[in-house]
Amino acid sequence: MARRELSREELFALVWERPTSEIANELGISDVAVGKLCEKLQVPKPPKGYWARVVAGQAPRRPALKAFREELEAKRKSTLQARTAGHFTELQSKFLSAALDELRKRGIEHQVDITRLKHISSLDQDVAAQALLLIQGQAQKWAESGRVAVRWGTSVRASIGKLVERLMPLARPQLLAFETEGTRHSFSAAGPIVFVRWTAELQTRIATLARIARDQNLSHVVQPLSAADHAWSSTHLYQPESDFILNSYFCISSDTAWIEWYRRSWREENPPERHATGKIKLRDVMPIDFLDGEEDKVLPPTLSEAKVKPYLSRLHALDEAERIFEMITNAAFALDRSVPNEILAMADRIWFGPERPFQAAREAFAHIETDLERWEQQIEAERSQLAQAVLGVRPGDIVAAQQNGAFTRISAESISLYSTEKRVTFVVSGRRFRKDGTLGKISETISFTQDRAVGDSK
Repeated sequence: MARRELSREELFALVWERPTSEIANELGISDVAVGKLCEKLQVPKPPKGYWARVVAGQAPRRPALKAFREELEAKRKSTLQARTAGHFTELQSKFLSAALDELRKRGIEHQVDITRLKHISSLDQDVAAQALLLIQGQAQKWAESGRVAVRWGTSVRASIGKLVERLMPLARPQLLAFETEGTRHSFSAAGPIVFVRWTAELQTRIATLARIARDQNLSHVVQPLSAADHAWSSTHLYQPESDFILNSYFCISSDTAWIEWYRRSWREENPPERHATGKIKLRDVMPIDFLDGEEDKVLPPTLSEAKVKPYLSRLHALDEAERIFEMITNAAFALDRSVPNEILAMADRIWFGPERPFQAAREAFAHIETDLERWEQQIEAERSQLAQAVLGVRPGDIVAAQQNGAFTRISAESISLYSTEKRVTFVVSGRRFRKDGTLGKISETISFTQDRAVGDSK
């Protein structure tokens, strides 16, 4: 039997009726060739141990040839999709080329060869971010003006949405996301996410506006967002004909930023509806060097005697308050509270009548517990205030110090001190700044230890 005469169905019947070695001898080819032929014609081969089970008298189940073909076809499509995931369709390439051409007209140079624009790997992060913003805001206008030769419709809009989704992961490091605050009555969902291209130029403008808001004591300053500054999430692709989004504004206060936009009301006589994103702390997203009035409080490696000496009397008073607090706490918790209230009430009634000394003692102890909690809070507040006075640092300040051979820079969140008979330790804790000057998520502690013998004589 010649190999080329075999159909897929005939080969399937052969490999499931006899072992591969017998088929190979009959066809005059090797076992490996039979396996390759099965792979080429998409014919499933029996699994290992199949013929042993047949010899043992069993009747193992055979797969359906049609089902196997559908499985392989699905696998082939999945492989093809994975292989072409980074490739742009012809339509997407047209809009992307228009965006890159627009960037060049605006004086923004890029190294992308438009004639060979086929794969997302040809773009860098900055170009992808700028192209994404342009496509979301201008795609429909390009189609309607004839700049891109295509008739705008649902299928084209869907293709552009997929293009935005492809560009988003690449452009994401260049974009800052503002999420819509709360669920609005006009939306079935919380609303879109606004992506802003976070360039050094934009950050400089924001720093200037933040300084104006701070110097003029304004609640915030408003700046219109151009199409080149921001984009909406791909699930809310901007559609000019719907006027879903009318105007977008960047709002900057002395320390925060957010975005507001206005949607046309259903009735012409009603004013547009206001919507806004949540607020982002400028210090969390901008290099601190951009923000005026944010000078570092540089602390020395060790504290001098002159720095601590003016506050020794307050330190002694704090020590005395802590000793008294510890004594009262130990005495209070040493009281035996294992006797149930019912037994105390019975003892009061039998032995003391209306005086009720046991119940009064139990109630007094509960009052002492409340007082001790309040006293502990006051002592901790005094620790913090005294440490702030000695170090000249307050929560929110930027503190820098050289520790263990490394320069540490944090945004102070808590300042306190802890004293013993031999030494007092000042502690400043907060989130550490990254190397690029933005505030990170890692907490760091800067501490200074002062020997109590220094300047502690009365």
